[in-house]
Amino acid sequence: QHHQPNLPLPAQQPFQPQSIQPQPHQPLQPLQPLQPLQPLQPLQPQPPVHPIQPLPPQPPLPPI
Repeated sequence: QHHQPNLPLPAQQPFQPQSIQPQPHQPLQPLQPLQPLQPLQPLQPQPPVHPIQPLPPQPPLPPI
């Protein structure tokens, strides 16, 4: 009777480490691409995009 309760105990042990392994790996992947994303935002041509929108060179192009 003492052996029965001992069996379920070791079954839970292997389950805990399995779910813990992927946890630390997941946050590591998104951390790498997050760093280069910050400097990419200011690199985009945001200022030149504003003056290009008001220019009417695109609308006459399609009808031609």
